[in-house]
Amino acid sequence: MILAIETSNPSAWRADGPSAPGVAVGVGTQEGVETLAVEVIEPGAVHDDQLMVAVERAVKRAGGVPRDVARVGVSAGPGGFTAVRIAVVAAKMIAEATGADCVPVPTADIVARRRPEGVLGAFAVALASKGSTAYAVCYGADGERPRGCGLIDASALAGLGIDHLIGDRYLPEGIRGEAARLGITVSEPEFDPVACLELAARMPAADPADVLPIYPREPEAVTKWRTLHGR
Repeated sequence: MILAIETSNPSAWRADGPSAPGVAVGVGTQEGVETLAVEVIEPGAVHDDQLMVAVERAVKRAGGVPRDVARVGVSAGPGGFTAVRIAVVAAKMIAEATGADCVPVPTADIVARRRPEGVLGAFAVALASKGSTAYAVCYGADGERPRGCGLIDASALAGLGIDHLIGDRYLPEGIRGEAARLGITVSEPEFDPVACLELAARMPAADPADVLPIYPREPEAVTKWRTLHGR
């Protein structure tokens, strides 16, 4: 069995959205992955103990026990600082306890896999917006191979060579306004546990001890320390 955890951006979820934070369980097939169970986690509760309860329920609904999990995929960020850390630690713990493979899945890849059907050309996924910047990952028309990533502001948008931008409601107004000026369409992201499952089935595994959240910026606590004490 393959277990996937996608709870990276709970605050970006909308009640009318196509999917909610949660976990998915499936098995590999010749065609790809067969989804056996999905358990939703209330977006306001991803910081408490619902995650492991959802994992247990999903595995049971799929007809398995913990030792049947051979691979654990986790949406590793960027995203909500605490939500991503909890998910990554949970995935590492499950992998260490069961001997399963551990697969860190970049959250932008999950969003790219569920891009709107009308996105045919090059596009970018913008996450972790703060102030006037966002962390952008650019993709070619096939959506499979990232063309680059990094923090951007409105002035960098024209140089990305994209036709479409996927960003949540926290996307900086400067970037959103510049996208409109350039004729770049903006749409909402979908953070789908099943998309995480599909990617985890084919991405390389890592030593659980080496799996870390993807942070686009230095943690605020470290920045404050440097301000007060230097390096």
